[in-house]
Amino acid sequence: MPANHLHRVLIIDDEPAVRWTIAIPFQRRGVDTDVAESGKEAIRLLSRDKCDYCSVLLDLNIPPPDGVEIARFIRDNCSGIPVIVISGYPDLAERIKNEDLGSVVKLVLIKPVDPDFLVRYVHGVNGCIRDQLPGGIDFAVRSR
Repeated sequence: MPANHLHRVLIIDDEPAVRWTIAIPFQRRGVDTDVAESGKEAIRLLSRDKCDYCSVLLDLNIPPPDGVEIARFIRDNCSGIPVIVISGYPDLAERIKNEDLGSVVKLVLIKPVDPDFLVRYVHGVNGCIRDQLPGGIDFAVRSR
């Protein structure tokens, strides 16, 4: 696996303020960030870059395809990428539990989220979450 993913995340959220509130702390830590405001744009970035990301931070309520469909796309096409779901709607986050997405969804957070927590979770002192997580699921719902 190329080393590029060690310092690169994809943030998918349709709200510009949320995207950049999350992206800036990663950038300050030297982690490259790509951002997408829709599911269509996210799939284009994932396909173009051959899924070469440390992690995907995914809002569920985005323009089509929605976040659940994006998580399925990642499961089916980019299975090595851990997904952190971020949602302002607890009922949408509950949908993740009913889907077969545990192989890629590692954490569910309810907005508002602490961007510094995200940076530490995704790119902590030991490097990229993609290389740290065991094969099991670290699946929890937490909020700020």
